[in-house]
Amino acid sequence: MARKNKTHNTQDIAIIGMACLFPAAPDLAGFWANILGKKDSVGQPNADWGAARYLDPDSRCGERIYTTAGGFLRDLYRFNPAEFGIMPSAVDGGEPDQFLALKVAHDALADAGYLHADHTSTGIIIGHSTYLHRGHGNLIQHGVILDQTLALIRELHPQLGEEDLAKLRALLKDRLPPFNADIAPGLVPNVMTGRIANRLDLKGPNYLIDAACASSLLAVQAAAEELRSGRSDLMLAGGVNAAIPAEVYMVFTQLGALSRQSRVRPFDAQADGTLLGEGLGVVALKRLADARRDGDRIYAVLKAVGQSSDGKGLGLLAPSMDGEMLAMQRAYQQSGVDPASVTLIEAHGTGIPLGDKTEIEALTGIMGGRRGALPHCALGSVKSMIGHCIPAAGIAGLIKVALALYHKVLPPTLCEQVNPALGLETTPMYLNTETRPWVHPQDRPRRGAVNAFGFGGINTHAVLEEVASEAKNTLLRGWPSELVVFAAADRADLLEQIGRAHEWIERHGAQSGLAAIAATLTRCLGVGTQRLAIVASSVDDLIQKLVRARDALRGLDRHRLQTRSGSYFSDTPHTGKLAFLFPGEGAQYPNMLADLAQYFPAVRGWFDFWDTLYRERRDIAPSAIVFPPPTACTAETRETLTQRLYSLEVGSESAFIATQAMFALLQSFRVSPDVIVGHSSGENSALVAGGVMRAHD
Repeated sequence: MARKNKTHNTQDIAIIGMACLFPAAPDLAGFWANILGKKDSVGQPNADWGAARYLDPDSRCGERIYTTAGGFLRDLYRFNPAEFGIMPSAVDGGEPDQFLALKVAHDALADAGYLHADHTSTGIIIGHSTYLHRGHGNLIQHGVILDQTLALIRELHPQLGEEDLAKLRALLKDRLPPFNADIAPGLVPNVMTGRIANRLDLKGPNYLIDAACASSLLAVQAAAEELRSGRSDLMLAGGVNAAIPAEVYMVFTQLGALSRQSRVRPFDAQADGTLLGEGLGVVALKRLADARRDGDRIYAVLKAVGQSSDGKGLGLLAPSMDGEMLAMQRAYQQSGVDPASVTLIEAHGTGIPLGDKTEIEALTGIMGGRRGALPHCALGSVKSMIGHCIPAAGIAGLIKVALALYHKVLPPTLCEQVNPALGLETTPMYLNTETRPWVHPQDRPRRGAVNAFGFGGINTHAVLEEVASEAKNTLLRGWPSELVVFAAADRADLLEQIGRAHEWIERHGAQSGLAAIAATLTRCLGVGTQRLAIVASSVDDLIQKLVRARDALRGLDRHRLQTRSGSYFSDTPHTGKLAFLFPGEGAQYPNMLADLAQYFPAVRGWFDFWDTLYRERRDIAPSAIVFPPPTACTAETRETLTQRLYSLEVGSESAFIATQAMFALLQSFRVSPDVIVGHSSGENSALVAGGVMRAHD
């Protein structure tokens, strides 16, 4: 019998801490940097991975696997048991996921700032699938395979006595990890959260949820309900899939779901399947009102998680458009959010063509058709970079969207050519294949959503929203370029500084990284009129430019140096005045200041302001003319956008916005001009910068 939706407690939940471990990403900052850098972390496993023995690239069916590619943690399996008061003998032979989950939960709590707080009302819920793992395999070998092996040997070699068989048994057992009381807890699935609660002194609920690929979002939903009910005040939630056993690859081979190209490309014209990924992530959740009261850093706000089951369908494992839509409808009903206001969607997007097409149809059914000349909602899937982490897939997407909201950046997805069969050109969505500033009107919040659909017909859809503040601590460790500076009183001292720096960087630069080198040299900056500045894009680039600069400056008759590659020198004290020239229309160009807008709120804020002015008055948002969607524009559309950018109206406005953005950025660096000059319509910009007029009037 059909029932009406009950009234739900829609209290907002704040994400105040996050930690993760994914392929090529040892921590949260590494994960975000890899995403923005479009790093494909899918590849081959370590040589000792168990599934490699089953490899048969020509296999079409049966028990052999036809690819060993995936998103593997490889050398990121790092855990110090002593740090958590665990005996080393308890680690070997147990489930590796348990120990990595403890470390990541610890890091999420630390990231939230509550590692050493009173945790009487703190709990942990983890999404985890109870597949066969190393611990189970060890148990089966001790309990079954040893005896079977000896029985076979006894049949093949009846001449062997019991003493010989006993020695053989001891030898075989010695080759296995231990099986004793110390490792027994590592074989029990729910001990994963029990161990976390024990080691971190959490006294709220702890349990696992297994809903295949929907596991981690359901864990987040359960944790949110704990908070909304008042039973808990702080909750950890996430998903764990830290080890992929060979048997799981065999199952996916039977289903024909793995890519024969050994790559994951959701929504790509050449997509032919998915690849599995190892990884885990945990978020710390708190009621939004409490987080604001306590001054917590808030990454994003969780509005709701909708869930549904497919009911009867074509098959137990086949995707259902109706089922997916129902989860989305429930999420938006519970949150009171208009789906048209969502401008970033992290899709389930596995790279299996049928599933991807069904997901697009479901999203279109909820969001409607395209309104206006351009789409407004960015679409992507982090699986293109790390593979499908099954129970941890949803938390990977949730962390990605939360970081996007926090930094106000649209993250890219990997795709060479959008599949035309998806019909995206009639939807509000476009595949976002480039890292781009998330420009948005200032009078409403940015919103994102995350899909996670599980085998067996369980669907989840999470709706997130930004908080009205700028990021307190950026996770962007590295910029595309760094500024390296030297200063000295005389040329000999300057050359000595360059030589010492060059020698040290050649020995230690690869380990330290370019950003750390630049910061160290700035802290050690000398004093004097002999000044060298180098813009470098890598450690190797810096080394080459240091060598060239040192060779060029050995000639004492050289008083200035400026190269196109980014090296600048002068030995003349600055005696003049600084003038800012504000250009008019004609200075604009597509994607102008896009890189700066990603890193500096002062720059992006001016484009937000521009969109706010014309949100209801123009068929295309001004920012979309400057920063057009990377995959949604035909050649004709792109030509039209270029013409509008260079039109008198948009051209003068865009030049004004860009110059004000640059002026605000330079002011934040404490660079102030002595003279302000405007050229053509740039005179208006100069008047505003000089305080004669106010732009917001």
